[in-house]
Amino acid sequence: MKKAVKYLLFALALALFLCVTALVLVQARERRHLMTCKSVEIVFKDTLNFVSEDDVRGYLKRDCPVFIGQRVDSIRLYEIEKALDSRSAILSTQAWTTDSVLHISIQQREPVARMETPDHAFYIDDRGYIFPVQGDCGKAFPLVQGRLPLHEPVGYKGLPSTEEGQEWVEKMLALIAYMKKSKWDARIEKMTVLADGDIVMTPSEGRESFIFGHPENVQEKFARINEYYKRIKPAVEENYYASVNVKYKGQIICRK
Repeated sequence: MKKAVKYLLFALALALFLCVTALVLVQARERRHLMTCKSVEIVFKDTLNFVSEDDVRGYLKRDCPVFIGQRVDSIRLYEIEKALDSRSAILSTQAWTTDSVLHISIQQREPVARMETPDHAFYIDDRGYIFPVQGDCGKAFPLVQGRLPLHEPVGYKGLPSTEEGQEWVEKMLALIAYMKKSKWDARIEKMTVLADGDIVMTPSEGRESFIFGHPENVQEKFARINEYYKRIKPAVEENYYASVNVKYKGQIICRK
């Protein structure tokens, strides 16, 4: 067979393939254009329980009420994602459609600490984002209470509203991260912030509390706490000291 004939047959076959492909795509587009949303499938990327599937459905009903029965290609996925992302306990949302199903994937915002002032309690995540306590995730977080230099109102969500608050939160996040890395978070029951900014740490065991000072020079202060447990505590009777001050460089001050 001559090369010209081979090329001609190849060109005809290619043209036929392209025509069939185009026809299939057009039919699929027309079918999708007529397809309506019949159900919603919600999945969570984490095991936290701040938000439930029923909560998400409630948010959708309130903020994006019309999508069941709506043509799939006309559903505004971005608006759904934006509406759900506005919820304080939701970090990010992904929405997409397949056939007649609207799929929604939720990533919840995970706290690194629970903070309590005399007025209210709230969570804070590893970015310094403040959001209200809600639900029960069944997980314990480090507790920071007392005279926190944060003045946001009840229900506030967002980063600290003052420069002072932002600087303090940044230092507290570094402190909490060190405690988690060094396993101290499992041994400290709570941290109490005093009016002068000093932090008092209360262990889950023992009578003594530790005057830590401001959330600075964290590694050195925990080294002094370790020194207390290794050398001082074993040399005295149980519950001998009520407070141990490690805020000053090179000093461990114990008081009954």
